[in-house]
Amino acid sequence: MTAGTHEQPAHKPLTRESTSRFVTVDGTRIHYHEAGTGPEVLLCVHGGAPGASGWGNFGTNIAELSRRARVLVVDLPGYGRSDAIELSGGKYRPYADVFAAMLSELGIERASVVGLATGGAVAIAMALHHAERVDRLVLVSSAGGVPLFSTMPSEGQKAIRSYYAGEGPSREKMRAYLRMMMFDPGLVTDELVEERYRESVAGGEERRAGAESAGVPAEPLWQELGRIKVPTLIVWGTENRVQGFDNALFLLKQIPDAQLHLFKRTGLWVPHERASEFTRLVLGFLTERTAGPAAA
Repeated sequence: MTAGTHEQPAHKPLTRESTSRFVTVDGTRIHYHEAGTGPEVLLCVHGGAPGASGWGNFGTNIAELSRRARVLVVDLPGYGRSDAIELSGGKYRPYADVFAAMLSELGIERASVVGLATGGAVAIAMALHHAERVDRLVLVSSAGGVPLFSTMPSEGQKAIRSYYAGEGPSREKMRAYLRMMMFDPGLVTDELVEERYRESVAGGEERRAGAESAGVPAEPLWQELGRIKVPTLIVWGTENRVQGFDNALFLLKQIPDAQLHLFKRTGLWVPHERASEFTRLVLGFLTERTAGPAAA
């Protein structure tokens, strides 16, 4: 096992490679990025679309977040550089079990969990089934709720499910997906398209089996949201065409201790589209909940 805290020199910028770590959990090799030190631990879990990875989803935020917390940005099993696992009984609980065991392996008692899209549902599953490991939740464009008025499957969900179908993955498909996922088309650069496309085809069929397009049934987490005991921040973009912001309203209604922040002119990828604002929002939430009455 390669693990532990690795503080980066103040003058050295954080990069994909300088933060790269591996830990073996029950025979499964999990890849993650680590930066920062301190008692506050932030576990960031990315979304499940083709080409997604921990650094790809949260690389923009890790430097600023790590100034205030020990940050672990994981690759979901079957994504990035993490080994795949068998998804039995659902696609959220197995991931949650792996990350709870990962925290134990790293000697971490509790963490706040930031989850994007599929990662949000994984964070919810951790709060439900490993409550002793979770301090607080940040759910960003999260799966696991119920749309109140959006059409299902959404435009974005159709694009995700069809990415590997037909003629197979392509740069054109990836570009179309990214332009749909984010509000500002100017954020869809050639470099981003190339990075996500290459990630989506890395590892062959074994990798693709972990993607959402594989059709693994999702557990009905929405039925259990009332059991979440930790403070929860819900973050959404009103132009999210994958998970409409009506899902956020449902989560807000069902989770007992929750607050909601909506960004206009923003799609699904809030940590990238609103990087500085998102980072300040998360750090403010962590500080507020650590020092405020709720922590007593």
